[in-house]
Amino acid sequence: MERDAVGVPGCLPIDLAERLISQARDVATIKVVLATARLATLHGSSAIPIAALLSDSALRRGIRPGGTDRSPEQEIQRAIEVAVARGFLVRLRSSAPSGGTSEWVALATLSTIATARRDPAALLPIRLDIQQRIDVERPNVFALYEQNIGPLTPLIAEQLAEAIERYPAAWVEAAIVEAVHYGRRNWRYVQRILERWATEGRDHETHPRDQRARQLDPDKYLRGKYAPLFSETD
Repeated sequence: MERDAVGVPGCLPIDLAERLISQARDVATIKVVLATARLATLHGSSAIPIAALLSDSALRRGIRPGGTDRSPEQEIQRAIEVAVARGFLVRLRSSAPSGGTSEWVALATLSTIATARRDPAALLPIRLDIQQRIDVERPNVFALYEQNIGPLTPLIAEQLAEAIERYPAAWVEAAIVEAVHYGRRNWRYVQRILERWATEGRDHETHPRDQRARQLDPDKYLRGKYAPLFSETD
């Protein structure tokens, strides 16, 4: 593993360790970050494929969620989303002209963050096709909020990260879309939707229009032909 400005080779860098200790609230998230550090050390690379985390036997044993119906894969994916939202991991997506994609994560150290901004391909251990595109990926809910509700201030980013920890990421995305559907473009209304779903269940039907709003696909508004309409703010 590369030596970070305030880190030790083969160890979790000090700056990241301090943030993890003070900010992490979820054991699964901590385990995913530690597993990323271990795999990066083993492979001698800054970034590792997300598929490597999903198949890591030690992580799968240690992260098995109790009292839920989530599989280890789902729990790892959830923890990755929280870790990216909290700024513990940097997520990269490589996209080939043919349409193939792959996802990678790296520890969000000071040097990694700087490299991701300057030349994200330098973090990957493989030589990519010259036409292949590398993007630094944020959680979908961050992009969805910015495009449809308003600027992503530090406070809103913190509230979104907390929501991802508390609710499935798909719920948070759908709640943002539903808030836009009703013309209530503010975080407080999104919170009320999530609280209602947590109490009543997301499939609880109160009104046909409410049901239609819940069936909306957030991806459709992030990347589909309606994205320009939903990027407007009040």
